[in-house]
Amino acid sequence: MKEFISFKDAFELTLSHVSPGPTEMLPLDRLVGRILADDVVARVDCPSVSTSRKDGYAVVAADLSRADERNPVRLHVLGSLSAGDRNQLEINSGQTARVTTGAPLPEGADAVLSEEFCRQSPDAIEAFNTAAAGRNINPRGGDIRKADPIAAKGLKLSPPRIGLLAAAGLATAEVYQYPKVAVIATGDEVVIPGRPLRRGQLYASNMVEICAWLAQLGLPYLNELVDDKKGDIKNAIEQHLPDVDLFLTSGGAWGSERDLILDVVADLKWQGIYHRVRMGPGKPVGFGLLNDKPFFCLPGGPPSNEMAFLQLALPALLKMKGETPVAFPTVPAKLAQTVYGHKDWTDFVHARLEYRQHQLCVYPARLKSALQSMAQNEALIIIPEDRDQFAAGEMIDIQLVTPNSFAYL
Repeated sequence: MKEFISFKDAFELTLSHVSPGPTEMLPLDRLVGRILADDVVARVDCPSVSTSRKDGYAVVAADLSRADERNPVRLHVLGSLSAGDRNQLEINSGQTARVTTGAPLPEGADAVLSEEFCRQSPDAIEAFNTAAAGRNINPRGGDIRKADPIAAKGLKLSPPRIGLLAAAGLATAEVYQYPKVAVIATGDEVVIPGRPLRRGQLYASNMVEICAWLAQLGLPYLNELVDDKKGDIKNAIEQHLPDVDLFLTSGGAWGSERDLILDVVADLKWQGIYHRVRMGPGKPVGFGLLNDKPFFCLPGGPPSNEMAFLQLALPALLKMKGETPVAFPTVPAKLAQTVYGHKDWTDFVHARLEYRQHQLCVYPARLKSALQSMAQNEALIIIPEDRDQFAAGEMIDIQLVTPNSFAYL
């Protein structure tokens, strides 16, 4: 197992050991946000027949090539058609049929004359405008042609795209399954929210935040709070091992005599990939495979716990979902204050955003409370290993980490 590796190496090692999960067929009403596991082609033409775009009269375009107010063209009305009508009509030169919006076009017709351009009588019209071939017609296959590709593997399905699948004749689609996650928090001092606190105890905010992120992703999860006892931790892991696809443990990751997670997974014969990463916060994070399932040992300190999850575990989960493993969008911003890092480390700095003089500016957080800083964080400034500072006024790329901040895209 590699120790004290760079963040870049940790990121690459993480993604190299995870892959998209198995696939499943789901109905249209369960596809929002899912990732296509295969290319999709249309099964039908849409529309399945040529239809009218307007209320009016289906005509032979050549009949009206010289029609105007002074020289109206008289056409005999054979009948009428409405949207969804199964009746079939055929018109020839000198004939027409009344059609409503969405009605199938009669055989022989190649245009639709809007009703405002004709004078109507019970069995005939006088047309006083032209209607070139194709006017006011939705041609068969005009929206979708059978066998044409309509969605590519890896596409995240939005409501409009799902509507397109329906129009193309699909009732289901093959997508990647969501990974199921086990979140196991450890610590004798940690208490489930809502229960009374004894002296020296604190609530399990790390576990709650991680579960909230998983919920935002729509991922199924289970969570458990376990005492700092090897047997209890081992039992919890073994209990959930058959039913989950990825483990996240919170606390006990450093490796001291009171940090038990690494000893437990070693006893369970995991494949340790790395432990301790040159990143701040988040250094104590560990990662490996247990029964070929990704296993993240996240630190117990809230800033470290959060950053290790966001920068390493979250991209892994996205890849397992079939998505591109980019957790957050990046945008350029002008740095309002100088920020300092550590040589040979990757530092992540909480920040807030403002627009000033039509310029997006980023301000490093200066709050004394780590929890308050995390809660108010809008963006992350990343100071890579080859830099030990960014000076005020520099343009830098930042990560947007909250839905509100996405407005700055």
